[in-house]
This record gives sequence, structure tokens and C-alpha cells, in this order.
Amino acid sequence: MISYRLYTEQKLDRENGVYGTYGISVCRGFSVIRVIEDISLDKDKVISLIDTFNKEHLSPAHLDEAIENFLYDFEV
Repeated sequence: MISYRLYTEQKLDRENGVYGTYGISVCRGFSVIRVIEDISLDKDKVISLIDTFNKEHLSPAHLDEAIENFLYDFEV
């Protein structure tokens, strides 16, 4: 079974220093099969997106398109 989980990463920017960014881990059981990094700086929005993906049982085949729609529309 596929599930989506929050992926947290620290990035370094010369002007702004260290900051946290959030992405999505795609998991099959306990194994991570794919990571999409740096989707947003807004943790709550990424968590909401992940909740929607898990609730709707999003197929990994549609993941890229779903993330593009999220980034384009700025809503879940």
C-alpha cells in the first residue's frame, strides 16, 4: 500500500541563512520509494496536501501532476 509522508529538509541560502523546507516522501510499507523535495516553505499546506493524497489514495503515477496543480493553484 502506498502512503505519503512529510519530508523535512534544511536548506542554506547565502542571503537568508538556514531555513526549513517541506516535501513529500512516497512510501510502500516502511520503504521510501520516492522523495519530492522543496515543495513549499509552508509546512501546514504540505501536510494538508499529504492528507488529501492519503485520503484519496492517490496513485504515484499522478503525483507529479497533483503537485503541479497544487503549486499552480496554491490550494489543496
